[in-house]
Amino acid sequence: MTSESFELPTNADILLDTSAAIALVLASSELHGSISKRTHGLILGLSGHAAFETYSVLTRLPGAQRLSARTAARVIDENFPATHQLGARAAASALKTIAAANIAGGSVYDGLVGLAAKDAGTVLLSCDRRAQPTYAALAVATEFV
Repeated sequence: MTSESFELPTNADILLDTSAAIALVLASSELHGSISKRTHGLILGLSGHAAFETYSVLTRLPGAQRLSARTAARVIDENFPATHQLGARAAASALKTIAAANIAGGSVYDGLVGLAAKDAGTVLLSCDRRAQPTYAALAVATEFV
């Protein structure tokens, strides 16, 4: 069996999308307390490309909140050690899955985040109610804060 044909599951207790990740790492977020309480003591990961979205947000924040590239990468590594990328098999069918669910435009990216959590067999934690229809259309186990 090659590494290409076998994908290890995540060891995350819960995966976060970008909205939840930013709320967790930014103490100034109005949802910081709620997300911190919900995730306390859990092994966390980011779901799919939410890792890159989170990095992008952290490195473009206004003023003194903006993190350097290295600091943002370290914050992600330290806070989300069990990040799970969409597996090769799921990625190969993702476009068909997203199209079959009639997901279009910017919601495609929410779909990819959702599919990574589904691929991992893990609940996705989100603060983004706008993404709820996308996650529901893909039957992603999601918890909203």
